[in-house]
Amino acid sequence: MRINLMIEPQEGMTYSEILAVARRADELGFEGLYRSDHYASVFGREGVGSTDAWTTLAGLVRETERIALGTLVSPVTFRPAANLAKVVATVAEMAGTAVGQASRVHLGMGTGWLVTEHTMYGLPFDDLGTRFRRLEEQLQILRGLWDSNGEPFSFHGEFEGVKDAQLLPRPDPRPRVIVGGRGPVKTVRLAVRYADELNSPSATPEECWKLRAVLDDACERDGRDPSTITFSLMTGCLVGATTKDFRARVRRLETLATRYPRLADYHERLAVRGVVGTPDQATDRIGRLAEAGVERIMLQHLFHDDLDLLDVVAEEIVPRLETQAG
Repeated sequence: MRINLMIEPQEGMTYSEILAVARRADELGFEGLYRSDHYASVFGREGVGSTDAWTTLAGLVRETERIALGTLVSPVTFRPAANLAKVVATVAEMAGTAVGQASRVHLGMGTGWLVTEHTMYGLPFDDLGTRFRRLEEQLQILRGLWDSNGEPFSFHGEFEGVKDAQLLPRPDPRPRVIVGGRGPVKTVRLAVRYADELNSPSATPEECWKLRAVLDDACERDGRDPSTITFSLMTGCLVGATTKDFRARVRRLETLATRYPRLADYHERLAVRGVVGTPDQATDRIGRLAEAGVERIMLQHLFHDDLDLLDVVAEEIVPRLETQAG
């Protein structure tokens, strides 16, 4: 299991706070750091600021050494496909390559779901079926521009089109493409056809096992080797080095949840679907997810000022996982 971190900057994080998390994660050896791509609080909090995902990632890639950086996920409704392809390619050039000559920059894509941010900023928000069609078009354009070896690329779709477009400098290596979602039909199909990875949000080991089986079957039908696509999970994380430490973090979440109903719902889901508890309890949970076919995990960290939680994962949980695997 490869351990990554995921943060939610739209809940009031400044760039300096995002950078502090990224640097600590980089120093501690996390494989990657992913951030959400939202312009409004997903928990309905008022008076908290948000930052643009790809603008901040451009800064982070210059101020970290080795960690992979990306989005989980960029809504298809936010940016035209060709613009997104150019932005991500530019960030990838700024970042350089990771160990093994892989791109440090990962683009997670999804249909988008938060109505309020679209209304606030005048962004299009069609029905889900239409957003899926938009997503497929954007994936086709992204891959077409990145994979065309600098040759002119044209695409004429229902929503977008490019004509004789040359994306230079061409990103080499190509940024990693992740499709986010847990839908067993449309989401899986798009991941198999266009992505390097399928990322499921907040699922139990049993749900992961079922989705991994669906993904493998879809690969077989599409003629793709299942070993060429990664299955990952983004899930809530609340852990402590000791029971006392863990309970202190739970109390902090409970206090905040009394003010925001959506956080109260998150708190309830966390107990069932998240990585929670002491290092032994968290290790057992991650081990069960690995047995269910999860290859990478993105641990969602809500309290961005609590950098000590990162230390718990890196220094207490990761060594236990290595012993367990060993």
